[in-house]
Amino acid sequence: MQTFLPYPDFRASALVLDRRRLGKQRVEALQVLRGLTVPGYGWRRHPAVRMWAGYEEALVRYGLEVCAVWCEQGRQDSCATTLLADFAAFRPGARTRDQARLAAAGELPPWLGDDAFHRSHRSALLRKDPDVYAPCFPGDPDDLPYVWPASDREGTRPSDGKPGAAA
Repeated sequence: MQTFLPYPDFRASALVLDRRRLGKQRVEALQVLRGLTVPGYGWRRHPAVRMWAGYEEALVRYGLEVCAVWCEQGRQDSCATTLLADFAAFRPGARTRDQARLAAAGELPPWLGDDAFHRSHRSALLRKDPDVYAPCFPGDPDDLPYVWPASDREGTRPSDGKPGAAA
């Protein structure tokens, strides 16, 4: 369970991912969203879910960027439609803004842009596939632990739908 963000830019992060991880990220974004918004859904206590609490729209934007890159590479996708439908069920009438608009509105998580966070993701990718990622991340070590930032927002409790800390 992880949303890979080797860079602060969602699209740049998607573009650097190899086919295997890019494909999995479409599903991971959906699982994280459901962990935040669907009562009783698994993974809701995982740090990869909790760090997005209160930033569900930004998570959906990340997932949509991943899906777009996947399709640009000639593959079929059904996850983007599901992400949008799940977000609409969570926040009826809300539109999903692009990353620049989210940034301007203060709707991106505070850990986005934290070098230690992004380096930990590059390090994890280097461990997973050194042949693919060594040329992408020269000078980054392959032995850094994951950085699991906390959200500065409470989000919505999947158990009851009321504002409060993600369960």
